[in-house]
Amino acid sequence: MRQKLFIFAALIFLTILLVGLNAVSYVQKEKTLDSETNPNRSTYNTGATGTRAFYDLLAETGRRVSRWQEPPSALLLADDQNKPQTFVVIGKMRREFDEKEIGELLRWVSAGGKLVVIDRAPPSELIKTTANWSITTDLGDAPPFFDFDPSDQKQMTDKTNAVKPTQPTIYTNKVNAVQPSRFASSISFERFTDSINQSNIIKTSPAPPMVKNNFYQQVQPSPAPSGYGSEKGADSGNGSADKIQTTETAAESPALAAPVAHLAGDEKTLLADFPFGSGRIVFLTDPYIVSNGGIGLVDNAQLAINIVASGADGITAFDEFHQGYGAGENRLLGYFAGTPLVAGLWQFAALAGLILFTNSRRFARPLPVAEPNRLSKLEYIQAMAELQQRTKAYDLAIENIYTDFRRRASKLVGADNFTVSRAELARLIAERAQLNAAEIENLLFKCEDIIHGEPTNQREVLRLTGRLRETEEKLGLRRIRKQTFGK
Repeated sequence: MRQKLFIFAALIFLTILLVGLNAVSYVQKEKTLDSETNPNRSTYNTGATGTRAFYDLLAETGRRVSRWQEPPSALLLADDQNKPQTFVVIGKMRREFDEKEIGELLRWVSAGGKLVVIDRAPPSELIKTTANWSITTDLGDAPPFFDFDPSDQKQMTDKTNAVKPTQPTIYTNKVNAVQPSRFASSISFERFTDSINQSNIIKTSPAPPMVKNNFYQQVQPSPAPSGYGSEKGADSGNGSADKIQTTETAAESPALAAPVAHLAGDEKTLLADFPFGSGRIVFLTDPYIVSNGGIGLVDNAQLAINIVASGADGITAFDEFHQGYGAGENRLLGYFAGTPLVAGLWQFAALAGLILFTNSRRFARPLPVAEPNRLSKLEYIQAMAELQQRTKAYDLAIENIYTDFRRRASKLVGADNFTVSRAELARLIAERAQLNAAEIENLLFKCEDIIHGEPTNQREVLRLTGRLRETEEKLGLRRIRKQTFGK
């Protein structure tokens, strides 16, 4: 018991010691400032590169917004009440899109959804169209991101002019000018003409993943909304195409709809949208416009609201799953990340494992197991009595009984068992028990004679033993069985 108590006490002491050392040695890390080299475009981020202000602006102006923390496959399974109408992907993701996720997201768009991509160089698979156009991005001669403070608006927009709408559209409504950063990229369009072999068109035009068999089959191109224009010789609605067939068959003619440019300036096209099946993809080439550091410039806030909420009364979902805030992430560990508590828990687990390991190990030679004593005191007395009876050692039996009686009686009457005479002890016993002193003395004398070797028999021994027990009862000498500790 003491050994276990010592182990527990040592464990508690070591735990307290480790927690104390972690607390003393812990140095709080300074919060890393946002940078364009490794931006965090999450709506949870309140730094310069985050989009928390954009999200709060939509929420406070009555729009239905949500933070989507599930894979894109959940968009296809969501019910009508919780299904987003607009899905927003902003900036470089901490968790990259894989081929399957891109395919599922584009299937959702082709069924009538609206995808908003805001990035300087997004994955090429996300800026595709089912029309006969190819869409690419060009970063141009943008300076490197190093040594730029995203919270310094003057530094981020140095020598960069504000751009204006190319035409009045739903995305440029109430927008006079938009201030991009010096890192904005440009959108380029290229139309596949009727003279090009249609089988080569399909091979040349990059198609999104998972398009085989029936992805493009029977997809009706959506006509451009009222007020939309065209770019680089796009048809204005006079095309003759009826549908876009599968990749195994050739398309009959170019689709009716074409990409639409909304913002342009300094030889850069910053905002465009294009059809994809029954839905549309909106592409903005500069996340700085909607970031916390740039949304307050000129009409950036109005443009941000227009591209995600114009003509849509449904839910606008911001992709937080690929920003590292998936529904399967452990929020408890994330809350304590960076604190000494995590290190303390690991040390405690290692210490507990070490104790369990050492308890199962042997540090010396094995010792034989001690055999327990299976004979009780009652068995010992019974065996001795049987032995004395078989050997007719009546004198030994009287000696054991008489010696115990004399010792207890002398203690009761206050006499010394070793010095008191037989006559004096008989007198004291007779006075205490109100008996005849001569009879008591004679009883004591007879017992001592048998002890010293006088012949006797079983009957006489039983008679003397009975008289000694009667005298014990009259003296009040009770035999109390002593209980062992723990029983």
